[in-house]
Amino acid sequence: MFDEEKQTSKGESTSCNKSSQRYRDWRGPGRCGKQRQIVTMLALAALALVLVGPWLLPPLPVQPEDIDLDDFPSSQDSKIDIERLLFSVLSAESLRSSLEYYTSGTHIGGSNQSQATHTLDYFKQQNIDAEIVEYYPWLNRPLKQRVAIVNSTTHEIAFEASLKEDVVPGDPASDSQNDIGSFHGYSANGSVSGRLVYANYGRASDFDALQRANVNVNGSIVIVRYGKVHSGLKVYAAELAGAKGVLIYSDPADDGYTKGKVYPAGPWRPESSIQRDSVLRQNIYPGDPLTPGYPATRDAQPIEPNEASSLSTIPSLPLSYRDALPLLNAMQTHGSLAADIDSNWVGGLTSRGIEYWTGPSEYEVQVENIVEYKTAPIRNVIGRIKGSEDPGQAIVIGNHRDSWSSGAADPSSGAAVLLELARAFGELQRLGWRPRRTIVLASWDAAEYGLVGSTEWVEENVDWLRASVAAYVNVGAAVDGGTFAATASPIFKSLLYAVTKRVLYPHSNDTLYAVWRRQSSAEVAKPKPVIDLFGAGGDSLPFAMHAGISTVSLGFTGSSGTRHSNFDSFKRMITFIDPDMRLHLTAAQVWGLLAIRLADDPVLQLCPRCYAKAIKKYIHLFEQKMQQHSIQASTGNKLHRLRTAQRQLETNAAAVEHDKRHLRSVYGEDCQMTGRRRHATCLALRRSINDRLSNLERHFIDPNGVPGRKWYKHALVGPGKWDWTEADHQPFPALAAALETGNKQQFQQCEKDIANIIHEAAWFLREV
Repeated sequence: MFDEEKQTSKGESTSCNKSSQRYRDWRGPGRCGKQRQIVTMLALAALALVLVGPWLLPPLPVQPEDIDLDDFPSSQDSKIDIERLLFSVLSAESLRSSLEYYTSGTHIGGSNQSQATHTLDYFKQQNIDAEIVEYYPWLNRPLKQRVAIVNSTTHEIAFEASLKEDVVPGDPASDSQNDIGSFHGYSANGSVSGRLVYANYGRASDFDALQRANVNVNGSIVIVRYGKVHSGLKVYAAELAGAKGVLIYSDPADDGYTKGKVYPAGPWRPESSIQRDSVLRQNIYPGDPLTPGYPATRDAQPIEPNEASSLSTIPSLPLSYRDALPLLNAMQTHGSLAADIDSNWVGGLTSRGIEYWTGPSEYEVQVENIVEYKTAPIRNVIGRIKGSEDPGQAIVIGNHRDSWSSGAADPSSGAAVLLELARAFGELQRLGWRPRRTIVLASWDAAEYGLVGSTEWVEENVDWLRASVAAYVNVGAAVDGGTFAATASPIFKSLLYAVTKRVLYPHSNDTLYAVWRRQSSAEVAKPKPVIDLFGAGGDSLPFAMHAGISTVSLGFTGSSGTRHSNFDSFKRMITFIDPDMRLHLTAAQVWGLLAIRLADDPVLQLCPRCYAKAIKKYIHLFEQKMQQHSIQASTGNKLHRLRTAQRQLETNAAAVEHDKRHLRSVYGEDCQMTGRRRHATCLALRRSINDRLSNLERHFIDPNGVPGRKWYKHALVGPGKWDWTEADHQPFPALAAALETGNKQQFQQCEKDIANIIHEAAWFLREV
């Protein structure tokens, strides 16, 4: 795919650093590549916008005192008019129409082909080349699910869970025909029974606490709360503790009535709401469990299910807290009082008369989970707007389309915004605009099962991605509240701040940046908005962690009270979250503006010094973690090798910034000069700068991967073995694995290897 866009160094004269050749296949090319061609149409269109734009379009909400000199290139005047034109094209009414379409029914991964076709046709209507790319992963569907409390003496049924969500009058998304039932993606088949044990959030540390309290988990059915760690880790921890099955329920302390009014009176989770999820062990590897590390194409050779280390082996089911109440009540006075273990073991059902106990219960609980597994087609929709001047370089923007329900917030708000950006880019093309670099638009399928669609596509196109892609920008749930949040590679820090300073927060005179800063400082006292550790934001994961692509994930959150249930509906969205679609419109402005800057700026406005400074923070965080362990680095409790490498990276990153300033002051970023030699020198310097900026992330890829989890190849960040959530990664995952083993020699060798990777990246930044 996109083979015609690949660059080659065969037969070309090059002065690339020979010491970096060992990493070329993994970390992308240096400055080598064919020279860009100048296309006059874009310049003419930009000139017309400069002359006409200011009289047609309102000014952008720029606060000059908040903008650094490096926020925008010197040639930004024409870009500002293109951005204004983008803002004028984006439509809240169009966003509402797309959201209503995507939420018109349940669209579980691998189903609802009509939505894939609709997305494809919509892209094509906007003059965007598009195709459906199919893969054939192993997926499951529910057949029969049952949870019951049984008197082990009389064998009478004391309680049977409904495993159903209530129908809300006036909300068609809650109708029974849209209910796929209560089940987990990639859950194990089985009918099991045992006494019930409560294990808080089901973390490894929670099971350790039960062991210290002399609570026997072996042979039991475990009930745990959603949250804190990924559902797959809950099931795995229970499995290692000897449990036969797992029930995961949504406690009102986390997203129910303790937060506010529940749906349909408010946005929070009602008592019958069931939070479906995947229990794939994505911390081992995401995507199709039977094709680890290679794409699930039609002719792929899958491994056997019992060889797939990402699959659980004990059955599990999700529960509403209405169904969980009798189960928790069955453990009253049995085992240890949960509050005696820790106060955070007590949930929100105390107001319903529940006193949380560990069990085991006196009665047995029966769990039946019968699912059908089969290889089934999934459909990614891939669109492409070919770049005018540098088509061999690209950015990718994406969102997943599938959902466990109608999925208004997750993911349909993002799917609607992606469609709206396609429409806006189509309008801009009709007005004569073409991006400098290629823009790829991706609508992923089967993400809810475990990022299957995006992972399989990345695995198939990994060579092209590493050679050609500067960035991936992801929006999953674009809108589920009013709090803006972003996870990103540190290299995007300045650009994210600059873009959010050009967008107004809905119903406010403040910029999004100003509101984001206040929202962040309410949680963490920092002078600038908080950008979370990158790579864990949904479909960003395979791009960042496997391919070494710099990624951004963004969206509005804050009221995620109906996630993965029938109540995440269009009606809830327009009633409580975004009645006038202004949050959706703001998300489209930010996403679109970010895409245009990445695709159109002559010099990528990426910040390698920000990355170097972030690594310094990672080192500090890890040294704090080391204090909790007896193991030490070669020079005590300080990672001196890493610190030396980090300083070298920061020094060399400053050299790139110097080259950017030199280009800007001596030539101008657009390289618009008449002298042939001077023009060629400018183009060569600009190419060198952009290659170093876009390929830096690739140099943090370790081909050997994280020990025990080889699919994950990023040396600086990655999912924790036990403490991973979809929104949380940890620094230096391989070093963390060595720390857990307690092997001093392995730990010190690992520190040395990571330091060498950072040194290699530092020297790459000096290539000119």
